[in-house]
Amino acid sequence: MTNIPLVLLLGILSTLQTHLAKALERQGIEVFDQIKARLQKSSQPVEAGLKKPIIYTIGIVLNNTLFIWPILAQPYGPPALFSSMFGVGLVFLMTYAAVVLKEPIHRREVAGAAAILLGTLGIGYDNLIRAETLDRFTMNLTTFFLALGIWLAFGLTFVFAGNRSRNLRLMAVAFGILAGSLGSLDPFLKGIGQNYGGASGLLPSSVIGGVIFGASFVIGFLAFVLTQIAFVKKVRVSLLVPAYNAAFISLPVFWQRILLPDYRLTWLILLSLALILYGVAAIGAVGRRNREKNVV
Repeated sequence: MTNIPLVLLLGILSTLQTHLAKALERQGIEVFDQIKARLQKSSQPVEAGLKKPIIYTIGIVLNNTLFIWPILAQPYGPPALFSSMFGVGLVFLMTYAAVVLKEPIHRREVAGAAAILLGTLGIGYDNLIRAETLDRFTMNLTTFFLALGIWLAFGLTFVFAGNRSRNLRLMAVAFGILAGSLGSLDPFLKGIGQNYGGASGLLPSSVIGGVIFGASFVIGFLAFVLTQIAFVKKVRVSLLVPAYNAAFISLPVFWQRILLPDYRLTWLILLSLALILYGVAAIGAVGRRNREKNVV
């Protein structure tokens, strides 16, 4: 049974919780500095008290309860329709980063985030008008997993190169794209597992579907770990999350194109993807004035 408004509502609730979790995790990540200072008995000044641990714990709890939303949404619409709302939370995140975290937000980054938001909304609208016609049960899993392996190998190489460069802007984009790629697979694999075998429900109806469904939790956890590593390296949340969003939103388009024979790329999808690519390039550009080095 399709219920598009419900899927969109659950997608919006999910994105708001996701972006709040990421903001709180970045705000409280200094808890590891506190632990390190205590273990090494460092004389360097480190903020003490329970504020950072509490903030970080709330972020962790919010992040690790996100699986509820795609499970609830899946029986009522395709995973890409749910995930297409993800860019809406970016507005909240950028505001939080500027007001609470005091991160400098440049015009180029605002333009990039706006382009990603418009691109994600465009993909969401395209999925909205085609939701009733998508065949959600014909799945080309072999080609899907082959393409997935190639993409993740590319993502790991990009992260390695970004880490070697020690440039915080490039690192933020590299970690964001790989984490977002894994994050996009979380609801997508849950949808595959719940639909595998032709039946659609809250829980998988076959062994293979159960394995794929279970793997989604592992993939989601790896996405979480990558973002924490990036935050420990002191990358800005206002740079990492837009890159994360770009991968989270755009990749399901290609996953659907591979899995679902009836899915076609429209002019709106192509325009939206172009906006997302521009947004990533804008926030990840390494300019002479905005070059950031990792001094940790």
